[in-house]
Amino acid sequence: QRQIAKKLGISRNTVSKYTKQQEAPTTILRQNVYGKKEYSDETKRVLPIIDQWLEDDLTSWGKQKHTAIRIYNRLVDEYDFKGSASNIRKIVAKRKKKLQEVFIPLDFQLGHQFQFDWGEADIFHQGRKQRIYLFCIQLSASRMRFVRAYLHEKQEAFLDGFVRAFEFFGGVPIEGIFDNLKTAVVKTLQGRDRLEQESFLALQAHYLFKAEFCNPASGNEKGRVEGTVGYIRRNALVPHLEVQSLEEVNDYLLDWCLKEAERTKVPHKEETVLQLWEKEKEALYPLPDNPFEACKLVSCKVNKTSLVTIETNQYSVPSSFVGQAVWAKIFVDRVIVVAQNQVIAEHIRSYDRYQMIAVLDHYLEALLKKPRAIRDAHAFQSPDIPDVFRRYQRKLREQEGAAGDRKFIRLLLLHREIGMEKLTEVLLEAEKAHVFRYEAVHEMIQTLINQPFLIQDLPKEKTPINLLDYKVSKSNIEQYGQLTGGRMK
Repeated sequence: QRQIAKKLGISRNTVSKYTKQQEAPTTILRQNVYGKKEYSDETKRVLPIIDQWLEDDLTSWGKQKHTAIRIYNRLVDEYDFKGSASNIRKIVAKRKKKLQEVFIPLDFQLGHQFQFDWGEADIFHQGRKQRIYLFCIQLSASRMRFVRAYLHEKQEAFLDGFVRAFEFFGGVPIEGIFDNLKTAVVKTLQGRDRLEQESFLALQAHYLFKAEFCNPASGNEKGRVEGTVGYIRRNALVPHLEVQSLEEVNDYLLDWCLKEAERTKVPHKEETVLQLWEKEKEALYPLPDNPFEACKLVSCKVNKTSLVTIETNQYSVPSSFVGQAVWAKIFVDRVIVVAQNQVIAEHIRSYDRYQMIAVLDHYLEALLKKPRAIRDAHAFQSPDIPDVFRRYQRKLREQEGAAGDRKFIRLLLLHREIGMEKLTEVLLEAEKAHVFRYEAVHEMIQTLINQPFLIQDLPKEKTPINLLDYKVSKSNIEQYGQLTGGRMK
């Protein structure tokens, strides 16, 4: 018996049991013996408890559910269970198979639905590794994707993504499927009801689509785009992109989406994604005449240095608005400041922290009253200001002191008439001629402004038809002589 057990890799007790029986140990006999095994009374006592915990897990987040060992530990701690952990693992495995959710295959109508989700990926931006956030949206019928990269998932990026996506798709579907993300939902109510963000409601009203929200922890309800996020990360962004700007990333992603659509067939159909998308365009709502203003609106107050603070950064506005309340429109790429129903300032948005973005033009009226401050003014030190301005200011100051500063500021004000580029040319010309007087530069500017307009002959093919038939007759000087009685002077 010992040798048989060793050769077959089974216990001696098993060998002994089968040698005492009259029948050979066939497969059917073994199945009958082991298949009739019943749970002990101790195990039967906790079976309803295990079933209840597993059913409750069906409504929980997939990454936060009971494991078999956690069930065993709870049974021991809360119900004084005396059985083994291995037995509980077998029971849980069988019970989970019975509780698996059944899914129904769906076939969406053209133009009816889109699904949205955020994703994350890493790129090398200007040589440094950076995390980007992927705005992923997919038409459910044609499976056409649109992906755009942002530096964050804030509300302005969320809104901007839809404006660009609908323009790319060529229209708007009837409804969209969303998670319960904070940029769209203020509060989750009973069932599928949600208290939505005002800006998101405005987006829906502008493009005439309806938002439907998934149940909590039920990403499978928008399975199309859930799979898209991972697919994009693995196929479009491996290996890591090396880029100099975010626009370079987005150009690449847009091109990738179109190439994927051209080569990928829609499941269970003979058409490619691109071909079915062309058909779906006809079923989409047309785009409105004007795109939605994808921004976050915040109220600000202009401080004594003519700056408004937005997310730790400060942006300048004209000094005449000091102390006033204004509105700031925060877009993904720019900040627009509005007061009294007019735009008073526009800046490129900074994603650094505690930066000051100042425009020299906003301070010129104040500098006329405090001309000595021009040399050290923060806006005057900006790299956007050509070096010739600083050199010319120093020369005027050397020659005329504070009066020179005031005259230089008056020269700066002229850029509102002729533009910064022309003013730069004039100052470079004056510097080259060693002319450092306000009057001389002002005269050069007036000459530039008052240059006579040269009338050029239009070629015949560009001349309006009605002008071709118009003839100007020459004056007859003899007629003038007759009127004056022959006296011509």
